Amino acid sequence: MGKRAASPLGRVVRIALKVAFRLYVLGVIVLVGWLSYNALRYLVVSLMFASPPPATITELPTRMDGSILRASPSSWAALQAAEDPRAPLAHYHGIDGWFQLDVFNGCTRSGCHGPMPHNERKEVRAFLNMHATSIHCGVCHIQFEASPLRLAWYSLSDGRLRDAPALVRAYGWLVAPEGRQALAAPTAAIQAELVQLLRTAAVESGGDPTLSRLAEELAGARHTSDVFQALVETARVQVPLRFHGQYGAKLALRDGSSGQLLLAYPNTEDAVTEFLQRGATADPAQRDALLERVHPRQRAQSLDCTSCHRPEKSLVDLPGAGYPAERIAALQAGWVFRAIESISEGVPLHLPDFASPDGEPAPASAPAANQP
Repeated sequence: MGKRAASPLGRVVRIALKVAFRLYVLGVIVLVGWLSYNALRYLVVSLMFASPPPATITELPTRMDGSILRASPSSWAALQAAEDPRAPLAHYHGIDGWFQLDVFNGCTRSGCHGPMPHNERKEVRAFLNMHATSIHCGVCHIQFEASPLRLAWYSLSDGRLRDAPALVRAYGWLVAPEGRQALAAPTAAIQAELVQLLRTAAVESGGDPTLSRLAEELAGARHTSDVFQALVETARVQVPLRFHGQYGAKLALRDGSSGQLLLAYPNTEDAVTEFLQRGATADPAQRDALLERVHPRQRAQSLDCTSCHRPEKSLVDLPGAGYPAERIAALQAGWVFRAIESISEGVPLHLPDFASPDGEPAPASAPAANQP
């Protein structure tokens, strides 16, 4: 009896199996060849050619110029290798945190001014630029008749009106008498509220690792334990250290009639465009005329420290801005700004006596005493 003819389905299955086997063999050959090539290439390149310096070194900026100040620190390859931002090589001081970019500030968004605009006087520019990280330029430079100035917070993420930052509210919890009393015998609800404020503050700061870690440690500790109390004390130290522009928000003038935030000189878009086009080639008289059009409501003299930081008749309504009483007391402790004004007037600065001009010891919150 002869062999029975195979069915069409059987032939298709056999052909499919043969094709699959050959594809498998071909894939193995390609994989082995690719691995062999890369292994050989790695050995040849690593042994015969010197490796170039890593980007974390070559892309580290050398100077803190306008392009650097307008860039997010996450765009610097050199900053990806460390938890905290590294200052450009020519910058003398270390930077323990990077200020947040404000793309809604008309003064800097236009290209006329940099994010750190005060650079004329080296004696006071650092102090003034410190304020620029948390206060809109218009607060000190736009003429506004209201007294005290009507201020409001705006978000750096969308430019909209918002409540006081979580960092400020968390500080109120940590230092205000009622907050201290509540945290001395906390409930689970109190623990949850403090943790949420610190988590929100970490997000608003751009992902501050210390705040994030502190929030998670507080969340993991039992609210009745000594560990929780120790973490609360740590928070009381760490939170004020982030008062140099890590709010995710800034204070700006708010128009009393319309309620609108003044994030730029009103109705000056055409003037700004003309200045940027003609300013470099204009003669002094033309340039002055253009600048007057760009700054129609500019103060003849910007606000000085005393105008805002004095306890009585201050031009800044700090309670209205959501600051707790303890923070207001630090902002109005005048020993730092009196020293700055003395420097501005050319008075010699004698260390360490300048820290207590009234013969009293400097307050414990001195490093952040005059940074809103």
